[in-house]
Amino acid sequence: MIDEVTISTPQCFHCKEYGEIVVDAEGFYKWTEGYLIQDAFPDLSIEIREQLVSGTHPKCWDEMMGEDDDE
Repeated sequence: MIDEVTISTPQCFHCKEYGEIVVDAEGFYKWTEGYLIQDAFPDLSIEIREQLVSGTHPKCWDEMMGEDDDE
């Protein structure tokens, strides 16, 4: 049985690069069956889930949006 799946992420519109994320196979199956990404991958960070959906790398997001003023 496969435990992990490597997902190629969409092209980042900021840096134009693609990415790969290794995820739990069960979560991947749930996501492809229509589960919300936060329910399929509850252990992944918000930043990594965003990369799976939009392709935007966490570093690129920070460059585009600037630092979080709440910190």
